[in-house]
Amino acid sequence: MSASDELIQQVYDEWKEKGFPYYSTDDAWRNQRFEQLMNYKRDVLVDRRSKIIGQTQHGQSLAWSFMEHAWGIQCGKMHTPMDIWNDEEKLKHGISKLLNGQFFPKTLPHKFTDSLMRLMLRRVTGTQMVSNFRPTAAAALYDVFVDKDSPLEGTEAGTVWDPSMGYGGRLLGAIAAGVNYIGTDPCIPTYEGLEKIRDNYGHSNKRYELRREGSETYVPPEESLDFVMTSPPYFGWEAYGDEPEQSSIKFDTSEMWKEYFLKQTIANAHVGLKTGKYLALNVANTKQYKTFEEDTVALAKEVGFEHVDTWWLSLSTQQGGSAVATLDGEITETKQKQKYMGEYVRPDIPGRKFEPTFIFKK
Repeated sequence: MSASDELIQQVYDEWKEKGFPYYSTDDAWRNQRFEQLMNYKRDVLVDRRSKIIGQTQHGQSLAWSFMEHAWGIQCGKMHTPMDIWNDEEKLKHGISKLLNGQFFPKTLPHKFTDSLMRLMLRRVTGTQMVSNFRPTAAAALYDVFVDKDSPLEGTEAGTVWDPSMGYGGRLLGAIAAGVNYIGTDPCIPTYEGLEKIRDNYGHSNKRYELRREGSETYVPPEESLDFVMTSPPYFGWEAYGDEPEQSSIKFDTSEMWKEYFLKQTIANAHVGLKTGKYLALNVANTKQYKTFEEDTVALAKEVGFEHVDTWWLSLSTQQGGSAVATLDGEITETKQKQKYMGEYVRPDIPGRKFEPTFIFKK
């Protein structure tokens, strides 16, 4: 039996009165999530044989709690979660799916939670939320590629540059891994959230230099960086903000963006990296940019990098939950069923999806 219109209206009214289900900003809640991130034994995520980095959610909700504006950032022509919240018909439609167990587990009104509402707002048909790099995956990659002293001791840890900081996943990963961090990003509310993450959780014996500018304009001092890693914006897909420094606003055609943003960012990384050190770029082909992977590798080679390896970020499991990199069987090279895959074939593991992180050496 389907939920009545009266019940749907009741739940709608209760939640609209309560307000949007943002992540908590309570200090105790945040500190608990930070401790969970710091205490997580992330070495289990690293499969060096197969070059796979697993994922967990540790630290992810903490990052989002500083980025409330992210719920309203549009991806292409998709609705944002905030669009759904502000549209009575669409929000009631999502609530009805929860009450009736359509796509979501059937839920009684008194068992609706902030977490469940966030899940629904993200997954209602036609909706997409911006993504965030997993802090544990970032920390694991820093562990692999950055020579550093024992975690959190001393100031001689390696220095990394994150050209497109985004929503704090790689900053929290740097804090967890105990490396010095430089980050660039032009978005004002994102930058303000990142400052709060740094001020609340950065270590006093490490350096965190946050710069509100585009990566194409920041030229690091020569031979000053031990590692560069980021997931750059996908041209014309995620509308991060209306600041004139946004790359898709400055460079409004794909060819201009590729030449003057992506290639220039890679060139700046080449200037800043120490000889023998690495640049890691997490990109994936999409419907909007079907050759992003191939173009990125070609541009890095043009700049002077050598493409020496490809690591794979695990994105999901068939049943959901955390994907851990430790494997029981052999990885085959048969083609993963994934749209827009070009030259770089994913590991073929049932229930798992992967994105490449290309490793370039100076």
